[in-house]
Amino acid sequence: MEHFTFVTACVLFAVFGLCIGSFCNVLVYRLPRGMNLAKPASHCPHCDHKLAWYDNIPLLSFVILRGKCRYCGAPISPRYFIVELANCLLWLSAALVFYRVSVWFALVCALALSVLLVMALIDMEQMFIPDSLQIALLVLAIAGVFLDAAPWQDKLYGLLLGGGIFLLFYFLCFPLFGREGLGFGDVKLMACAGLLLGWKAVFVGIVIAIAIALVDIVMKRLTAPHYKGTLPRPDADEFAFAPYLAFGIAIALFFGNALADWYAAFFIVT
Repeated sequence: MEHFTFVTACVLFAVFGLCIGSFCNVLVYRLPRGMNLAKPASHCPHCDHKLAWYDNIPLLSFVILRGKCRYCGAPISPRYFIVELANCLLWLSAALVFYRVSVWFALVCALALSVLLVMALIDMEQMFIPDSLQIALLVLAIAGVFLDAAPWQDKLYGLLLGGGIFLLFYFLCFPLFGREGLGFGDVKLMACAGLLLGWKAVFVGIVIAIAIALVDIVMKRLTAPHYKGTLPRPDADEFAFAPYLAFGIAIALFFGNALADWYAAFFIVT
């Protein structure tokens, strides 16, 4: 019976993940533009034709329509399909990993992953993180404090560590580089993430995010024609940091404590 309940929960999380993934696409498009999330109804951005319900079935509609609008034939961005699939997999992963803690904690983690996904996409396109998403992540992190088995003190230390490190870097950039080197939205993001993850996991998330960001930036600089042969400078053009942070936070949510304990074991004298 317990196995059946677990399998059922995983299936439901995957299905809801698809549906929430469709809503994530709505958020990515409408939130930065200050649009109402409910009105107008879903429509083609090219011909403005209102989409029928069967044009909004996650994944299936994109495949059936072959990535084109039913009414005008304009191409539909593959991002819609990718986001729906990614969110489905994130929700399924949350169920697989956190269901043993509690189904409610798994739900909080799944929703937090969706918020991180939307944050990353909006920051990539618009170079900012809406405060409404920060508030949503904060509410989920607070709920996680009560639902997780970890001590609440670890969560509080995580908030102070995650937010503190990025706040310090935020203020240091002004005397060091004479400019803002980090958006304050990233500071708020890491404070909320620290409350969700706890101090050990958020530290792992920060390390992963910075490492991936550095590798990606260096590779882009070395391969881009106008940067070829040079390394990135501290005063280089702005870039979206939230996608790297979101990825690091997601990895830390699943494996952060285990990775921290594994690393700490090397320094324990037996």
